[in-house]
Amino acid sequence: MEDCVIDIKNISKVFNPGENEVRALNDVSLKIYKGEFVSLMGSSGSGKSTLLNILGCLDQPTSGTYLLDGQEVSGISKSEISLIRNRKFGFVFQSYNLLPKTSALENVELPLLYNSQYSIKARREKAEEALVSVGLKDRIFHKTNELSGGQQQRVAIARALVNEPKVIFADEPTGNLDSKTSYQVMELFQNLNEKGILIVMVSHEPDIVEMSKRKIILHDGKIIEDIEILNPKNAHELFVAADSK
Repeated sequence: MEDCVIDIKNISKVFNPGENEVRALNDVSLKIYKGEFVSLMGSSGSGKSTLLNILGCLDQPTSGTYLLDGQEVSGISKSEISLIRNRKFGFVFQSYNLLPKTSALENVELPLLYNSQYSIKARREKAEEALVSVGLKDRIFHKTNELSGGQQQRVAIARALVNEPKVIFADEPTGNLDSKTSYQVMELFQNLNEKGILIVMVSHEPDIVEMSKRKIILHDGKIIEDIEILNPKNAHELFVAADSK
């Protein structure tokens, strides 16, 4: 397989170094390639969210190396890190992280405010396009507190998409949703992945993980299994079946 996007070697993360230290990650090495849909699994405290945060440059490892598209990430400036997050990455979280009492459109425009190449008009157009792409054409001007949980997560996905990222990092994106709405969100992710976007997702739900293409299981800060999912479940089919009940 070609086009290695993420290459981490001997990554460790230690919180509270010293007598009461917590080793969240312990000598983890991993390669992730263009076009993959990777799920990180493990029990609470296994290190999966810590690993996701390091891969998304939201946190730094205590030791080890991280190559992104062949470039060493460790040691580069905060402004360069911010630029990578803004131009190459999109983020989706369990709690949506939307601004309350503002419109879906305003929330999706946010990442573009830090990109000087877009005019006010261009920002609005791209944000509208992103919202339409996730099925929210009729909710563009609704306030976030007027939307259901599933619709709010769609806004969050649109926000992650608006900068045309190379990678989307999703931390328990279906954690607050019912099964049927979870399938809708996963259908979006599968469609985005088919268009070439690399997705790295944390989930504790086995049925959700089976909709990805690769399953990595962590335990006590180490990778204990790395499995290719040969026949991922089709989220659209699962949604249709759930909707017909």
